[in-house]
Amino acid sequence: MTRARWNTTFCLCASLASLTLGATIPRPAYATNGIMTINQTTTLTANHVGQIRFGANNITLDCAGHQISYSARQPSGSCGVSGTQTCGIHSLNRTGITIRNCDVVGAYNYGVWIQGTSTTSTVRDSSVTEAGVGFRVDSSSNLQFFNSAAVSNNAGFEIRDSTNVTFTGTDAVYSSGDGFDINDSTNTRIQYGFVFANGVNGIEFDFSPGSAVLNSEVLNNGQHGVSLDDGTGAYISSNLIRSNMEDGLRLQNSDNGTLRYNQVDYNGACNANQDAASTGNTWTGNTLQGWCGTVPNPH
Repeated sequence: MTRARWNTTFCLCASLASLTLGATIPRPAYATNGIMTINQTTTLTANHVGQIRFGANNITLDCAGHQISYSARQPSGSCGVSGTQTCGIHSLNRTGITIRNCDVVGAYNYGVWIQGTSTTSTVRDSSVTEAGVGFRVDSSSNLQFFNSAAVSNNAGFEIRDSTNVTFTGTDAVYSSGDGFDINDSTNTRIQYGFVFANGVNGIEFDFSPGSAVLNSEVLNNGQHGVSLDDGTGAYISSNLIRSNMEDGLRLQNSDNGTLRYNQVDYNGACNANQDAASTGNTWTGNTLQGWCGTVPNPH
């Protein structure tokens, strides 16, 4: 789902809510259900209820705009080591896979779960709505997201123990938790993103060296806009960080990074806040409405 499409979807939902009571809205037809394992490049021709698994390397799942939906009446389990989690799309220990044009909807634990996957695997033009976690990535490398969105989940994107994960034109909006939550991962890059109205942090990095946020808008989140904790070598450049409830740009024990050309304003407790444990950071060309802690001036 592209940014234009998820915006259009929410406008449509608002319009439907204003329809006369008693009007009937047709539900989409589902042609397949259960757990589908694909072993070759597959294009869906109808919606699916349940789970779709990758059973081979170097193949593509193209949903062609169709939905993958959760139902308590249809099996969508057998995700994870114990098999107790539910997920809409699952890739485990694969290389070179592509997910494209997929809209995953419903109460899965993870809408899309990518584990142990590498070798330039890609997610394009896809979305997750109403899941526990929209997109979850574990122990993966060289994974790229393009033009995708996590909308109205408990958490948007969770990245764990992974390397070289890049998000381009990818949005996290209306989550009750964090928009992007990156832990114990190296060289995660978020660029040209829209991170809006998440309940906790817009973007949070923990123990994740080489993290980067570029040319993104991080707006109206419930705690911090961009939070860097216990990391090194972050690169935060050319972002608009505005109207977050607590700090706009926050560094805690975060060292040797570069913060440049960011506009940070109208945030809560402090627009930019760097604690005394954060050392060796270079601040240049930023427009800060205010600053706290050890943020230098000029900055």
